[in-house]
Amino acid sequence: MSDVFRFRIAEQGSPDLDRWLELRTTLYLESGLINDDQVDANGMYVDQYDDYSTHLLASDDAGVDIGCCRIIEPQGDQTLPVTDLFGIEPLPRSYEASGVAVLPRYRKALVSLGMYRAIADLADQKGYEYSYSIVEEPVLAALRGLGYPIRVLSEPLFVFNAPNVAAVIDRNETLAAMEKFDSALSSLFLRYYRKPFEWSLTESDLAP
Repeated sequence: MSDVFRFRIAEQGSPDLDRWLELRTTLYLESGLINDDQVDANGMYVDQYDDYSTHLLASDDAGVDIGCCRIIEPQGDQTLPVTDLFGIEPLPRSYEASGVAVLPRYRKALVSLGMYRAIADLADQKGYEYSYSIVEEPVLAALRGLGYPIRVLSEPLFVFNAPNVAAVIDRNETLAAMEKFDSALSSLFLRYYRKPFEWSLTESDLAP
């Protein structure tokens, strides 16, 4: 039987958001992205961007939460991490993808592809044109391997306990870039990317 992954929004003030924060905290501590002194009195890692983010949870078919991510959506004087850490002023109609973390045993599974697709669906709904991110080299290589037209905007900076760069994707160019990119995985992902998103992912969704 193939894996089934499901995705949902963890609404502000909901038990799902508590689960999201707990999962991110656990995975960030285990991965060394944060230290114990960055956790609050409730044992959670929370930053200022959580107040104006849309949070996404990924679960397996048994309903166990296995991954998380978010899109940060500033309004007015609110800022993105790429601005605060790298001094980059985002273009209009932009968000930042952040908080991506997956349980170790699922990191070679397809769940990350589903989270990328969920982020894209939200961005489509909200009319965003540019997707900013702060990424390490392996993540940058993985996104390029899927055909994303991701452009590096900075020199590496040691943040989140590792060298990272600021990057941006022009969402208006994404489909065309994926269509030109020639790899087996990118072709499968493109097929899934084009389908109406049902907030789930199975191996059959990527079948030729």
